[in-house]
Amino acid sequence: MKRIVICCIIAGVIFASGISALIYTSSVTEDIAQSLEQLREEFLKGDMEAARAAAQRAGDKWKDFREMHFLTVDNDHSLEITMTAKRIQSLLEKEDGEALVECEVMLELIEVYGREQMPGIMNIL
Repeated sequence: MKRIVICCIIAGVIFASGISALIYTSSVTEDIAQSLEQLREEFLKGDMEAARAAAQRAGDKWKDFREMHFLTVDNDHSLEITMTAKRIQSLLEKEDGEALVECEVMLELIEVYGREQMPGIMNIL
């Protein structure tokens, strides 16, 4: 009986950890997407300082996320997002319009990453 109780407790902890990680991932991807949208708006307005600040926020949020999720399985996708964030910051320093394209790319990568982390039959098996 003790083993069953212990197994139930362990299963509950694993389940609760998975739910909290999913909520955290969803929250971070939404925050990054909002920062990227703000970056785009500020760039189109011509306010480069605000655009750089938004890019910095997005990059910092992603960096913090990667540090928290040290067991990330999708390293290739994670690396691509990191490289795109750095590319955006570099392009904004040069005030290059290509930053908007990279912003859209990062936004798509973040959305795909968030969708891949959602529980599904392929994630469970």
